[in-house]
Amino acid sequence: MNWLHYLAEANIYLSIFYMVQWLLMRGDTHYQLKRFYILFGCVVAYILPVLQVGALRPAQELPVTNYMVYTIPTEPAKIQQPPVSVSFKEIAIPAKTGHIIEEPFTFEDGIWYAYLGGVGIALVLFLLKMFTLFRLARNKPYSKNRKYKIVYLPGSDEAFSFFNYLFIGTTASASQIIIRHELVHIRQKHSADIMLLEFFKIINWFNPFLYLLQSSLRTLHEYIADEQTASETTDRFAYATFLLNNAYGTGGPSITQSFFTNNLLKKRLIMLNKQRSGKLARLKYLVTIPVCLLLLCSSTLVFSKNYGWFDLHPAKKKMTGRYNSNHLNHGEQKLLKVTQNGVTTITNQLTVNQANGQVLYTANSITEEEKLSLSKKQHMKVEVVEDSIVFTTTDGRLMLPVVGVDGYYQMDHFLHKHINFNASKDERGGLVEVGFGLDNNRHITDAKIVKSGGAKLDALALDGFKSYKGIVNDDPGRNYKIVVYFFTHDYSIFQTDSLSNDPEFAGELIITNYKYPISITSKGYEYDESPAGPGYIVNGKPQGRVIIYDKDGEGQWYYQNKCTADDFSLLKNKYGYTFPSASTSVIQFMHPENVKKSKLAYIYDATSYLATPYSGQFYNHVIDSVVYPEQAKKALKGGVVILGFNLNGSGMISDIKVEQGGGNGFDEAAVNALQSYKLPVADEAGRHSIAIVFCVAEKKYRPSLNGYLMAGKYVGELAVPDMKPMFKFGRSN
Repeated sequence: MNWLHYLAEANIYLSIFYMVQWLLMRGDTHYQLKRFYILFGCVVAYILPVLQVGALRPAQELPVTNYMVYTIPTEPAKIQQPPVSVSFKEIAIPAKTGHIIEEPFTFEDGIWYAYLGGVGIALVLFLLKMFTLFRLARNKPYSKNRKYKIVYLPGSDEAFSFFNYLFIGTTASASQIIIRHELVHIRQKHSADIMLLEFFKIINWFNPFLYLLQSSLRTLHEYIADEQTASETTDRFAYATFLLNNAYGTGGPSITQSFFTNNLLKKRLIMLNKQRSGKLARLKYLVTIPVCLLLLCSSTLVFSKNYGWFDLHPAKKKMTGRYNSNHLNHGEQKLLKVTQNGVTTITNQLTVNQANGQVLYTANSITEEEKLSLSKKQHMKVEVVEDSIVFTTTDGRLMLPVVGVDGYYQMDHFLHKHINFNASKDERGGLVEVGFGLDNNRHITDAKIVKSGGAKLDALALDGFKSYKGIVNDDPGRNYKIVVYFFTHDYSIFQTDSLSNDPEFAGELIITNYKYPISITSKGYEYDESPAGPGYIVNGKPQGRVIIYDKDGEGQWYYQNKCTADDFSLLKNKYGYTFPSASTSVIQFMHPENVKKSKLAYIYDATSYLATPYSGQFYNHVIDSVVYPEQAKKALKGGVVILGFNLNGSGMISDIKVEQGGGNGFDEAAVNALQSYKLPVADEAGRHSIAIVFCVAEKKYRPSLNGYLMAGKYVGELAVPDMKPMFKFGRSN
């Protein structure tokens, strides 16, 4: 209902603009200023709701630990088919299964449909007015001037204008005075003002203040035209007498500027003869500035919304722990360390189903008796630990810059496994630049330290490069330099922009003081996917590629658009790997103030594995239409929903049921997205099932499908990120 919330807020502001005008500017003769104020207020009322001033809100603390959940694998995690980057397990409450999501008609639905009905009626009435005007102009005698066109209405005493058209009856008296009056409306484009208000009336037909504003604007138009017309005559009294004598003429359509406006006659005569307001009276229009500032503050502080897209002055994040512009340091917090089934999970809260209902444990509340009970009854070891990580991914890694050595996959893979960086408590890491040459067989020769990071780091980097006996995918016979970051927690080490100008500079890699999780297929083989993005499509052809490492560490590339049927079979049956079918990518900035300084940004790919009929239009539609539950998004929650559905003989989806739910609003979001797909699917008729996987980009968290049962023909898993995608890769079938 965000659209209705936006309209409600905008119309509140519109009403305030009208009341300020009515209280302070009534009777003022600075007509053009008042006209500008009304038009300005109408437009700004619809802009203010999408603006906010984040600095007015209390400073937010980072990290947001209320829902921080990340996993540290105790051993290389094996990923079930189809593969994902690494398998994580989040401790959660078992979901209900087998129920059908029904969508009852709610009060909010009633409001929405009533609003749409009003919009439809208002639009029809507007089109009828336009049709009436068009019919009047058609096949009538006219005379054409360079800037306007006079349309004569035989046997009528009407007189009105609409943009460059001036309509006047052949029986109207003193037609030259009327024409001068209407030409003022034409020159000043008063019809454009009326059309703008008509547009607002269509989408805001329920707001009485909008009708009052339009009435005020029409009145202003007549005052302006009367004032200028009277100034062109020698006798203002004579013009007033003319108005009085022609008070009973017939007005034109309501969207036109009509000379004969009987209900305004008294006001027009009074204002025509009223003493002009002084120059100081113009100062009252400066009230527009504080009114706008007040409404802008209200938009930030009073209204809770997610459509405040433009933050004019973002709030500064309040860091937990010590922080300066160069690096992020440690700030301690207590967390729960939970070990179950060989997987260790670090979290600040743990919810467990017990006989007496759901029980919530936190690091500050759990007792020794409760730890012992969980160990005996749930086979779950729980410890309270102190953690100082400021920015972490789901698996416990500090979030790192996007760096890489293009084409050096095997060497990069080797160095990550064979360089053991065991940092002491106070060690901050550092930067080492290694230079080397490539012989004709593309093997490393003459490795040496070009830029030192200290004796310990230099020795680790140099030993690693000298130990690598594989090939480097670069031009032989040349010299190269690679930067090795030894990272613990200090982001200030990532400062190599000047090095990238060196013609021998080949790239960067990161060695951490903890083992970085490795992507492993369901058959136990390590692999790296192409950075071009899984499911990437060029000219309708998938461009995915993967390097599979054999047990001896040698790597073999496979290109999706070049693989034969035997290659696909080998990848699946021997290595346990399947190419992704589609992907959505979102970009994350860890701390906006320091993105340029320390490049704290990464791209998260929510990868999907779908059968061919579902990897094109179907995939794109679901990604575009699914609404990630707001509460789950704020809480950084992910989940899995297994949906069952039927395909009839025409390929149309029906009878959607939740086979296994994910809670947190995910069931409804998944069902609604699937129900909205109204195109046929080129798959065999019958019962099918699909997994909708809700992923958390900020935590790089993708829930595992382990333990889920698929009903009917399983068509794959579709990953939905909690942020709007930057890129979307999918087949164009």
